[in-house]
Amino acid sequence: MTHPTPQSPRSTTPRITVGVFDADESDLAVRWAARHAQRVGGTLHLIHAFVWTELDVNTDPIPGMTGSGIRNAAHSLIHDALEIARADHPELPITSEIVDGSAVPVLVEASAESDVIVVGGRGLGRLLTLIVGSKSLALAARSHCPIVVARGDIEHEGPIGLVHHETAAEAVTRAADLAEAYERDIHLVVRAETTAEEAEAIRARTAEQIALSHPSIVVSDVTIAASGTAKELVHASEDASIMVVAGERIHGPDKPVAAPRQLVTVLRFANTPVWIERA
Repeated sequence: MTHPTPQSPRSTTPRITVGVFDADESDLAVRWAARHAQRVGGTLHLIHAFVWTELDVNTDPIPGMTGSGIRNAAHSLIHDALEIARADHPELPITSEIVDGSAVPVLVEASAESDVIVVGGRGLGRLLTLIVGSKSLALAARSHCPIVVARGDIEHEGPIGLVHHETAAEAVTRAADLAEAYERDIHLVVRAETTAEEAEAIRARTAEQIALSHPSIVVSDVTIAASGTAKELVHASEDASIMVVAGERIHGPDKPVAAPRQLVTVLRFANTPVWIERA
């Protein structure tokens, strides 16, 4: 096991952790995470879950072939991710580690010391397919911090999209934090059964709530989804640069995980990074 880069005691500096895997979506996640860390004055932490030791696979180099072997390939992944992050943010503080274990438990453990965990879109889709209904730990349900699924156009300059939920005060606060960091307005999305009058009332209440802590942030618009499906919630948020949704926490280490159907659908169809705020 590669020893992690030594960390100083937890400070108020945001720690943005990104899961590094052998996929283009992972590169997108690294770019988004580096950009976000720069925006919020944070540090970037690259982590790769090295599953091969658990599968009893020989990870040693092939004799006579320098740089061969699965372990060396993992180091190359981390190195490439570091280069991607450094390309646009050469001064950004970056640490890295390779941890033996499967992706979900490794990232869940890392989330305890992170302010947000960032993963690639297709990668989380595969994980959700494998873990829904099983006893495995699901990242989206077990994480100690918010999750960002990086996908679509990460450079889009649109507003911060916020999917309205009556009891999701944390998501509202997070949307306001992001709007402040990125200097954007907030675009609120409400469910299909909402009337125009109700939608405007929700927008006004949300704006009033945000003004208490973020007086400069504007809730500039509210859109009523065309239907009650999660796909339509995504469509209504298509101009957003980040889509903030409320997640759910599953309590109890032995409790089976069932990812909410709406969340799974949002992650499937979203064309912009999705920020899943913990409940």
